[in-house]
Amino acid sequence: MALACSAIANNGVIMKPYLVKEVRKPGGKEIRVTESSTWLTATGPEVAALVKEGMINAVNWGTATTAAIRGVKVAGKTGTAETKTDRQPNSLPHAWFVGFAPAHDPKVVVAVIVEKSGPGSRVAAPVARDVMAAYLRSEK
Repeated sequence: MALACSAIANNGVIMKPYLVKEVRKPGGKEIRVTESSTWLTATGPEVAALVKEGMINAVNWGTATTAAIRGVKVAGKTGTAETKTDRQPNSLPHAWFVGFAPAHDPKVVVAVIVEKSGPGSRVAAPVARDVMAAYLRSEK
């Protein structure tokens, strides 16, 4: 979901994911640096812009308001996946949220799922907000 969301954040382009950005010696000398590269195009920029606006609206006026960060425009979408079965009729749903910030100059994409915890807007979105806020603070 984070990779799919990154396509929206990057105007329809998915960047090739990597685990290690750089490796340095204890003194700080670079041993290896991973360069960002385009992996594939998921959709056109027009479609990505439309979805991005919807995700911004979800955080500002919709179900994802608990993902809002003061002073930062966030884009995101909540989700609630039902888990009730005949054997577990009182089971809480899985909560999920996917989003990115800042919405028009993305620096971080986050996907959160919290099993059997309740609605995405109440459980997963605040977790994602805190992760995005911590990342943006660390960049300063």
